[in-house]
Amino acid sequence: MFGNEAGMLAKLGFLLLLVCTACVLFIAFTEKGLRPQRKNAIPMQATVVEIPGKSSNSVKLIIEPLCNSTFLAWIVTSYAGDPSARSALRRAYASEELQTLGIRRVFLLGTLSDDAQRKTRVSQNALLDESRRFNDILQGDFVDTYRNLTRKHLMGLRWAVNKCRHLQYIVKMDDDIVINLYGLLDKLHGVVDEDSLTGYALRNMIPVREPANKWYVSEAEYAGSIYPDFVSGWMYVVRPQMANRLTNYAESSNEYFWIDDVFVTGVLRQALNIKIRNIGELYTTDHRYLECCMKGRKSLLQCEFLIGPNGGDAELQIRFKEFAKFCHTNCSVRPATNLVGKTCVVAYKEANLHKGAVQINTVHIL
Repeated sequence: MFGNEAGMLAKLGFLLLLVCTACVLFIAFTEKGLRPQRKNAIPMQATVVEIPGKSSNSVKLIIEPLCNSTFLAWIVTSYAGDPSARSALRRAYASEELQTLGIRRVFLLGTLSDDAQRKTRVSQNALLDESRRFNDILQGDFVDTYRNLTRKHLMGLRWAVNKCRHLQYIVKMDDDIVINLYGLLDKLHGVVDEDSLTGYALRNMIPVREPANKWYVSEAEYAGSIYPDFVSGWMYVVRPQMANRLTNYAESSNEYFWIDDVFVTGVLRQALNIKIRNIGELYTTDHRYLECCMKGRKSLLQCEFLIGPNGGDAELQIRFKEFAKFCHTNCSVRPATNLVGKTCVVAYKEANLHKGAVQINTVHIL
């Protein structure tokens, strides 16, 4: 009898030992799960990416000018290391003249890396001095590269929406684009809708899948085979209410794509069901048409084109502005049979409204 009791006690002790061991292991694993994991603890096969949600799309500003516009905010994307185009625009349309028109112009810049500062010989101190002299620099705390064009674009829209009161229009433009500002102002009320983006509509554009191309887009970056309809970032017009919707959506979503006009006026626009108003007839894709336009001054003829590239010649901005200002009050509208697009003879040059980012349908010119 005594032997049976001793055996039972031994079995109970062994079971108790097993239970205690299990409890210790359970507590150990539980505590491990509750401890904060190390920052570099990454699950196997996980892809670590930056998700540009609200924090990353809300750009920290280094230089922020005031906005005194009562009519239109003119935001111009510009490379920090190349002040020549900014200089030409300032000389063409001086801030004093813009102020009388109720227009506030700012140039959108990022920061230059040490290597870029050495190559361009433009330092951050030089940009600060430029800002003090002209008071038209809006600089974000991100490196000024193609991959950050979307941050630069959204930064400009957000600044205009937040800082410019009683605003009626926002014009977004690249600094290498020539513009007849007087002609554009004449047409704003007639062409800009309350609920649309107005510009050069680009449809059925496809991503560049050639890795050697500077504008290469991988399927991981954009999985679709075709971009949504968008307007060229060369120049477009938007009402502040629409710009506010675009920036709010960008800041609250996890979506991001580095080709800025595709993302802002294509992806975001489509998500918000914002319409496009196409005014492509006011654009030329060849700067030589603008040269032909200026020849019409002798015959007191206006030009049907208001926007076009500078063709690498920043001074074209100044010459075209002088022509546009003269013809605004002294020239007559060209007859349909004498349009520059029909009479200007130049050698063929393939149009490219997006600097190689997308393929553009061929435009035939005489």
